Amino acid sequence: MATTSTLGSRRNAAQLRALAGVEREVRANDSSCRRKYLRDFRDAFRSYESVMDSPQLATRINEADIILVGDYHALPAAQRYAAMLLEQRAQVGDRPLVLGVESIFSRHQHVLDEWWRREISPEELQERIRFDSDWGYDWLPFYDLLVTARDHADAIYGLDCMPREDLRKIGARDRHAVEKIEEIRKIHPRAVIVI
Repeated sequence: MATTSTLGSRRNAAQLRALAGVEREVRANDSSCRRKYLRDFRDAFRSYESVMDSPQLATRINEADIILVGDYHALPAAQRYAAMLLEQRAQVGDRPLVLGVESIFSRHQHVLDEWWRREISPEELQERIRFDSDWGYDWLPFYDLLVTARDHADAIYGLDCMPREDLRKIGARDRHAVEKIEEIRKIHPRAVIVI
C-alpha cells in the first residue's frame, strides 16, 4: 500500500510533467520570448532619454529626411496618425513627400501605381494586392492613408516581401525594405520619405 508521502511525490511528479507539457505547448504557440529579433527590439527600447512636446516633435519631423512612423497595424489610430503626419508635413511645402508602406509587397508596385494613376478602383486595388488574405488588418484606415498620400505625396511604394508568417525571416524582410528605401532615395533624392 502506498504511503501518503509516496502518493504526494507521485502527484508532484505528475504535476511537474503536466506543467512541462503546458510550457512546451505555450512555447510552441508563442515563441516570441525566444526570438532574437524581438529580444533585440525589446532590449533596444527599454527606456528613453526624454519626452518631446508637440512643438519639438514638429521641428524634428520638419528637419528629417526619413520619418519612421511606428504603425501598430491592428490599431486604426496608427494609420490615422500617419495620414495626419503626411498632411501636416505637406503643409510645410519645402520638399516633396514619398510614402513607403510595409503592408504592400514590393512585387505589387505595378498595381499600386495603377491605383495611383486612377486606372483601378479601391476595390480592385484591395483585391489585387491581396490585402485581406496577405495582410488581414482593417482596410479602411489603411486605404485612407493611401488616399492622403496620393493627395499630398509624389509617390507610394510597397516595401514588404515574403514570408510574412515566419518571424524567423523578419530580418530578411527588414533588409529588403532597406533596399527599397535606398531605391526610393535614388529616385526621389530631395523627398522626405515617410515609412
